[in-house]
Amino acid sequence: MDKKVLVTGAAGLIGRELCKQLKGKFHVVGVDNNFRYEDFVPECDHYVSEGIPFYLSNHSNDFDYVFHMAAINGTKYFYDIPNELMENNTIVDFAVFDFVKTNPKCKLIYASSSEVVAGSDEFPTPELTDITIKDIHNPRWSYRLPKIMSENFLMNSDINFLIVRFFNSYGNDSASGHFIKDIMDKLESNDHTLIGADETRSFCRVEDTVDAVLNIFDTVSQQVVNVGSDEEITVLEAANLIAKHMGKEVNWKCVPGKPGSVKRRRPDVTLLRKYYPEFNPRTFSEGIKDL
Repeated sequence: MDKKVLVTGAAGLIGRELCKQLKGKFHVVGVDNNFRYEDFVPECDHYVSEGIPFYLSNHSNDFDYVFHMAAINGTKYFYDIPNELMENNTIVDFAVFDFVKTNPKCKLIYASSSEVVAGSDEFPTPELTDITIKDIHNPRWSYRLPKIMSENFLMNSDINFLIVRFFNSYGNDSASGHFIKDIMDKLESNDHTLIGADETRSFCRVEDTVDAVLNIFDTVSQQVVNVGSDEEITVLEAANLIAKHMGKEVNWKCVPGKPGSVKRRRPDVTLLRKYYPEFNPRTFSEGIKDL
């Protein structure tokens, strides 16, 4: 409890699970503007509901670790508010970077995304891979581009950091705009349209995601590490498993994925298992049992 941790995006899916698993081991301060989760208060020692740049500009950095999880995320927002998303995520990232720089003893754990490597043709996809961007003006890249820029910035900075590149985390608190919640909402409303049914994803329970991060954050530095399950299933298979879990029989109306949506996603977690050999995330069929 003598070390102090700041979690940005503390009300989000990964942020709230971080607070839960960190509490009792560190003094945990959470901050979030509650963009998605109005009035939610995560399990931490102190919680502040306000804009992150405002919070950072009014507090000194006496933290040992900053877990920067905050961002506007969710495929819906990529397409609906691309400029607001890009502006927000870039401003927040660089506010956090400047804040961390003020304390040389502070380590940054930065939440990156599998969207960074969306253009890779290597599967499973390692941390180091060539990427391409087709149609640079596609609004989908409004989320990807700030993550690419921030990874590049950190790699060329003097900040003590760990970049964790998350692959499709989900859990009981998944929000609208993410696959799991969207499929459950569709099933409840009898909307049987399924977008990108032939695409593949690798889904990881948020508890397993955070467990992995907390087993490497203090010992691994100046690297990017993939964090996610290496089980690859199609969107159709995942939707059918969710429907079965909810006791529904569905004949999906399959439509093509949106422009820019990747056909495959599967992380190479060799590096993660090098640092955390016990990493053993539950399968998707196991993970949805508690939804």
